[in-house]
Amino acid sequence: MIQVKYTTNIKDDYYNLIATRPMQKYKNRTFESYYNQHVKSKLGGYELKDLLCGEYEKLVEIKESIDTKYSTKTNLIKQFFNYDKAQGKLSKLQPKISLFFEDKVEVHTCYFCNIEFINKFKKSDSKSKNGFTLDHYIDKGKYPYLALSLYNLIPSCYTCNSKVKNVVEINNLSPSSINFDFDTKVKFRTFIINKNLQINEVKDFNLQLKEDFSKEYIEYVDGFLLNERYEYHKIKVIEMINKRKEYPDSRIKELAKLTEKTEEEVKQDLFAEYLFEDDDLHKRPLSKLTRDISKELGLV
Repeated sequence: MIQVKYTTNIKDDYYNLIATRPMQKYKNRTFESYYNQHVKSKLGGYELKDLLCGEYEKLVEIKESIDTKYSTKTNLIKQFFNYDKAQGKLSKLQPKISLFFEDKVEVHTCYFCNIEFINKFKKSDSKSKNGFTLDHYIDKGKYPYLALSLYNLIPSCYTCNSKVKNVVEINNLSPSSINFDFDTKVKFRTFIINKNLQINEVKDFNLQLKEDFSKEYIEYVDGFLLNERYEYHKIKVIEMINKRKEYPDSRIKELAKLTEKTEEEVKQDLFAEYLFEDDDLHKRPLSKLTRDISKELGLV
């Protein structure tokens, strides 16, 4: 739902984290050195940097080129690109990668659904913990050579990662892609179903994500059960509608005169909790919902 926010130079930092890592089981040879000698030829000659730091579109290219060749049984590729903490593998990098995401990626709310906070926090012993899981958008079981790929790892909530997402990536539309334009193309809309054409209760309207002029993100919306999950948050829309009724444009103009502020400043004072800049949508739960409904109500 929200495009992932990466820091500057993240590719170089991520590559150095993994590629220069000494492998104790192999006389401290670096990950990069072992890859070049034993793995590269098996993966079509792709450079390690392509696999670790290639942008999402590059990963799709690699996936389509190599396909599911190494998915069926335990093999060198699965062992080498092992993400999990299981013992007896050539690499087990999940803890290091999680810490890297804590430091280098803006993690506030789930990038798939924008419903839950997934931020990091400190325990009483001052050690940091995080509330996110890292979802492999391209399934690491089918495509194990992409298990450590930076742009295949999406900070997400437990519900999106483990309860609703299918293992199949959805139309190659990842929040890590530079082409991910869900927020532009898909908007929350209200549809009145009350015979009196009034919205006073949640039963008076439907709330749905609608995409105009294309059907690119239908499977994404369905795959994460977004319409079903946002049904619970219709009460937030009722709250916004009631506040808008209390402060129609005429009242806002009146307050602007009384306070010697602009109408936009008055709106900001009254409705700030619902108004978000596009670049800040990832920072608060339900921010896309409230921003879209704010536009529908004429607040922005």
